[in-house]
Amino acid sequence: MSRDCPVSSADAVVLDAVTRSYGDVTAVGPVDLTVPSGEFLVLVGASGCGKSTLLRLIAGFEQPTRGTVRAAGVAPVPGRGAGLVFQQPRLFPWKTVGGNIALALRYAGQPATPARVDELLAQVGLDDVAHRRTWQISGGQQQRVAIARALAVDNPLLLLDEPFAALDALTRERLQADLRRVSAASGRTCVFVTHSVDEAVYLGSRVVVLTPRPGRIALDLPIGLPRTGVSDDELRGSPEFAALRAEVGQAIRERVTS
Repeated sequence: MSRDCPVSSADAVVLDAVTRSYGDVTAVGPVDLTVPSGEFLVLVGASGCGKSTLLRLIAGFEQPTRGTVRAAGVAPVPGRGAGLVFQQPRLFPWKTVGGNIALALRYAGQPATPARVDELLAQVGLDDVAHRRTWQISGGQQQRVAIARALAVDNPLLLLDEPFAALDALTRERLQADLRRVSAASGRTCVFVTHSVDEAVYLGSRVVVLTPRPGRIALDLPIGLPRTGVSDDELRGSPEFAALRAEVGQAIRERVTS
């Protein structure tokens, strides 16, 4: 990859005693969390535990009720400092695939050349589709375009909120493999939200399990699986993968049933 983001030695994200409340309901917190640069952190837990709330706080879309959030050392500003991928691709249907990528590049003040557009699409396994309309490609391909659009901006932080949840199992696994490859190659810091234990262990270099509301950290687990040089079948079929998946799953079940 020719345009990787430089990875700083500083922490990419720091949450200090963060709580988020809505009226008299506390959704999250208190949470203390540090995400080193280059890490792929996955937030996992049952529905309603505050995973997406934490992601919105990191993105700057919401402000903490108490505590502080810092991204690259400063308070996050919506639309700056992080690439965002949502559950739905949110592409512009009146533009071509390439037009969606070019718009992101122009918004970031970068040259929107056809070569750069093709380069970004190739990174997510999409070749020869730049001329097509977004409604002419599959849901999985649309989500690949959304990831390419997020990569178009040279932000060192990538935030992903259950981007594969609406996809079929086979497409989901293919996109997981693509994202794992792209993140390993780029060195970007990633914070990924999911409710899938399998997805969390496969993607993450670190997995944080949240308790049911109010969301707090129940388990903070480094994932020591190799991120390169091993096939998907070998990785998913390894005893180490099974053991980590069991540990994360047990942590979620214990908090849901307690």
